[in-house]
Formats: sequence, C-alpha cells, structure tokens
Amino acid sequence: MTKRVFLSSKVLIKSPAARTGLHERNLRLVIRVNHEPWGSEMHQVFTTTTKTQRSLRDPPIAKAICQFIDIGSLPQRDRTQHRMAVPRRACDACYKRKIQCDRSDPEEQCNWCRHHDLPCTLNRIRGRKKKTKNSTESIVKRLERIEQGIARAKALKQSTQMPPEAAPGSAALSDSSGAYQRKITHGRCTIWFSGQKFAAICSRNGIPHFTSLGEQWIYSQTGLWPRFHNEDKLAFCEATDHISSAALALKPPKRQAEQDQLGEIPEKWVTQALLDAFNKSDFRLIFPIIDRELFEDTIRQAYDSPSANATIGAIGSRACVLAFLAVTSRHFCAMEVTKQVDSDDCAKKAQLLISDFIEDASLTTLQVMVMLVGGHTLARDPPTDRSLTVQELEERQVRFLFWLCYHFDKDMALRNGQPPMMSDEFCDLTLPKEYLENRFPKLALSGAVEPQAPFLPNDLRLSLLKSKAVSALYSAGSLRKSDAELLRTIRELDEDLENWRVSIPAEYAPALSVRKDVKLADTLSPTTSMLHIELHLDYHYLLNIIHCASGRCVVDWNESGKEMIFGLQSSLDLSVEASRSTLIYLSEAAPRLAGEAFWVFIFYPVSALLSIFFNILRNPKHEYAAHDVELLASSTKVIRSMPIHRITTHELEYLHKMDAFIEELGRLSQAAIAKVQSENGGVEK
Repeated sequence: MTKRVFLSSKVLIKSPAARTGLHERNLRLVIRVNHEPWGSEMHQVFTTTTKTQRSLRDPPIAKAICQFIDIGSLPQRDRTQHRMAVPRRACDACYKRKIQCDRSDPEEQCNWCRHHDLPCTLNRIRGRKKKTKNSTESIVKRLERIEQGIARAKALKQSTQMPPEAAPGSAALSDSSGAYQRKITHGRCTIWFSGQKFAAICSRNGIPHFTSLGEQWIYSQTGLWPRFHNEDKLAFCEATDHISSAALALKPPKRQAEQDQLGEIPEKWVTQALLDAFNKSDFRLIFPIIDRELFEDTIRQAYDSPSANATIGAIGSRACVLAFLAVTSRHFCAMEVTKQVDSDDCAKKAQLLISDFIEDASLTTLQVMVMLVGGHTLARDPPTDRSLTVQELEERQVRFLFWLCYHFDKDMALRNGQPPMMSDEFCDLTLPKEYLENRFPKLALSGAVEPQAPFLPNDLRLSLLKSKAVSALYSAGSLRKSDAELLRTIRELDEDLENWRVSIPAEYAPALSVRKDVKLADTLSPTTSMLHIELHLDYHYLLNIIHCASGRCVVDWNESGKEMIFGLQSSLDLSVEASRSTLIYLSEAAPRLAGEAFWVFIFYPVSALLSIFFNILRNPKHEYAAHDVELLASSTKVIRSMPIHRITTHELEYLHKMDAFIEELGRLSQAAIAKVQSENGGVEK
C-alpha cells in the first residue's frame, strides 16, 4: 500500500481584491519540504487564479492544497528515521542550553549528557501545544473563513441595496470604506458603530447627517428608511460652525473703519452703572473678563480721548467698552439702565473698531493674543500682603483670560472635532492658588456667603481631563490605535474621571447614575445652582464621550457562537447610562439654566439622544428599550423647557428642527422593537 504524508503548506492571498471579493483572487500555495534525513530541500509552487464566480474549492485549488508526497518508494532507513523524527524531543539539558540534541532513543543518553555525565531526562513541563498553522485542517478552516467573509460582504451589499423609490433625499455622505476598515477622519464629529462610520455631526447644531451606510444599517434594524430632513448641507455646517446666531450679522468690512461709522458710545454714567453691577454680582467670579482697576483706566481713555485722529490705544479702549456694554446689558437686562444700551449695536461697533488692527475678532484671535502676552506661562500667584502693582494686575488678568480661553478651547474641540488651539505641552497648567477652596465653598450652599476670588466656569480640573480625552481618543494618532489599545485608553480615562468625581465635595459631586427624578434645593444661590448643574451635565457628557469611542472597535455582533467582548459591552453600557442620566437630570434642572447659555447646554441632550437611539437599534430586546423610547419622546419637552434669553427666527427654526428630529428617532426606535417582537412571534408576556 502506498503511504502518503502531508508535509506543509501556506496560503497567501496576494491580491487586495481577493480580500474584498471584487474582481479576481490570486491564491499562492507554497509547499515546502525540508527533512534533514533526506539531505535535500524540495520546493513546489502552485499558483491558481480564479474568477469571482468560481468557488475557492475548485479542483485546481483543491489539487494545490492536497498535494501529498509518496514516501513508499523511499529506503527503509529513511522511512524509519522519518517516523522517529516526528516525536523526537530535545532532552532537558540540551533544551536549556539551546543546543541540538542527537538523542534518538528515549532510553539512551544524548552525546552531550554522556560526555558531561549529566542525566538525560525529559521532565520539563511543555506549554500548550499550538495548533499547526500549516496543517490541512488549518488551511481549510482559513479558506472557509475567507469564503464566509466574502459571502457576508456580498449578502450585506445585496440585502441593503436601496430601492430607487425608497432612497432618502437627505444629504447623506458617501462612504467608500470597505467592510471592517476604520477610516481616519475627525473622530469626535463622527458616529462610529462596530468600526463603521454611520454619521457625521454638524457642530453648528449637533444634529447628525447619516451616511448611506448608516441609513442602510438603520433600515436593516427597523425595516424603515430614515426620514431625516436635513435641509442644511454638511459643507455649510462646517463652513459656519464657528458663527453663532447672534454673530451672523456681525460682518465688518475688511478695511479701516471710518469715524462716522462708529457712532456715539453710550454715556459714561451708563458704563459706570453696569461696571458697578458687574463687580457686585457673581457673574464676575465665573467670567472675570475685566479687572476693576484696569478697566477704570480703559473707561477714561475711551471717553477722554479725542475722536478725531484717535490712536490705536483709544480705538481699542472704545472697542473694549462697547464689548463690555454688549455683554453686561444682556446679563443685567432687568436693570433700568440697560434701556440706554442697544447690545447688538454695541457689538457691531466693537467688532468694526477692532477690525482696524485685528482682521478676525474671534476666540481664536483672543487665544493667540493671550499667549503672545504670556498668559499660558504666567502661573505665579500675586502677593496678598500688599496692593498689586499695575503690572501684577495685568499679569493676573491675562492669566484669568488664559484659563477662560483654555476652558472654551477644550469644549469646542470635543464638540466640533477640530484640534484644540492650545497645546498642553506648551502651557503651565498650575491651578490658581486656593482654587478648590474658592470653587467649592461650604457656606455657599446655604447662600449666606459667596466667594470673592474668581473661580471661572465649571471646574478647571475637568477641562484638563477634556484635553486629555481629546488627545487620547480623537487625535490623528489615537484613531490608529488597535481595539485593545483603545479599550485600555478608555479604561484609563474612566478611572481619571472617577478620581475627579470622588474628589468633589459630596454636596456638589455628580451622581454615578440618575435613575429617578432629581430635586434641586430651593435654597441654592444662582451661582451654586448653576455650578451643581454644570458639574452633573459635564460629568455625564464626558463619560458618554469617553465610552462612545468604543464604537470604533471592529466587532461582528451577529456572528453565531461568538462571545461579546466584555470590555466593549461594558463601555457601551456606561455610555448609554450616562446619556440616560443626562436627560433625566436635565428634565428637572432645565428651567434653572441661564437663558443666555442655551447654545452652550443644548449639546448635552442632543449627544445623549444619539447614544440612546443607537443603543435601542443595536439591542431592541434590552429590558430598558421601551423605557428609553419614552425617554426619547420626553426630550422634546426637556429641550423646550430650556430658557432662551431672546428667541429669534434662528432659535425657532432650530427648535422645530429638533422636534422633527426627535420624532423620527422615536418612530425608528419603536419600529426596531416591533420588528424584533414580530420575528420572535409576538410580545412575551
């Protein structure tokens, strides 16, 4: 009888097209024979090209895979050595020294042990034997996996092919990324699911624009094509995402301003009255935009300098006064003196004046100016045992402006996906002296005492965490991380965020999860109440942002017999729970928000809506699915209850758009639940 032994083989998919199942697959099978007793090395190369329509199990490939070499005609000595060579192992002594062991009989000593009078043993514990990759079974299994992957890709393409009459007319983004490929793009402005790009978020209003792949996935989960009427094109969103509704009309001409265009600034007593109100309020503690002593000099220069042939310093002082009036007249709108101020007119004039020597009067320009005067490095605390000099007052004020810029810079980086302007590596991020004591005073909870030192918005330590999250999760380098590295980064950031949470005094600390209606104490001062709201919303928002990055991990959730990755599943669950907490907490806290901060806080509920919606579609059988649908429906009322300082056409249009968007999310969520119940034969009682 002829004896055959399969030696070794390796399949290499050489053509990229073969991996995606497009036009042609080139399979190169290399069978290498290397047997020392034969004293020779044999190589046989088989190359087979198959078209797309042909199976991987065609006879030419099967022939290449199942090549056997007849050893029946070999000499008896070679056949005996061949059989003995398979189980032969190096003895313990030779194995430890990594030298060749010539032991052929288990009962005899090898040459090394015999000459060194050592015991020739085989007592070491062998590790788990790895499966031989070049075995016939391994090759067949790998080919089957390739074939199954190609079949799944084709099935997905065919089953999700949109009919012409059902294709949505919204501004869906084309997605050319292949299956299970992660495209490097703006990570924060992109919604990822199982490594696929499903939507891009418009940073101007937070509403997503779904890609064709995202719409197809929604259809596969709900049986309905989404009807998101996105009138705004994504390009328009990206071009205008840095312009607020109030600033759309502020477009100064790019030329030197003429004096007759500047008009008259309000009378000096108006400015003094608003300055007094500013210094007596807690508004100066959160936004220390001016210093009282330094601003007095600015007022004198603005009002006392001649209008004709004004110097750059005088023009800058007038612009500063006008900008201050534009801000304070909005905040202290209940004061009688504000009737003397047209805030929009003041803002236009200030921007027109500043354009004489600054082309772009924006936050970016302010950040550049702050860093040019050294605000990012002026971390030393001013003396407290004497009055400050003018230089020390200026340095302290520049440092406050730096922290304001830093805070908003990191917030915008998270919301619009653009890289931050300020790099932590070049900034001294030492917190102000006694910052925590001033930020979380114990007596402030009763409303009896307000701190006197400025503490800026929110918590600066949370801004530092936001900066770390942007760099670790959404920078260009972080988008190339493997799934394991990404999950490890998420765990580290989650631990840092939890350490921050437990460091907050219990009276202010955000709750891990908000599952019931929240009641805020009526005795809280407006400042303390806003701080409480900011900390809770920012904590759950950042928790959601950190853990929703796990959607970039590539996982085939529907593959039978495959266990979910525990770390990925827990991360997605935390993201959804943080989103639930945001909507539940905001349902109680929304009426207490400052009206002028509507556009700052609107991103919290919108971000939460998206996380909950995708979780419902991903797992419509979840025990909280029905509850989440109700939560989505209630979010319309929550957003409508958020105060708006002044409702314009822009705000009304946005609210109508949000109503339609939330209604569509609810329709699709209910369809997903109904679809899975129908497939399971009805609702389980």
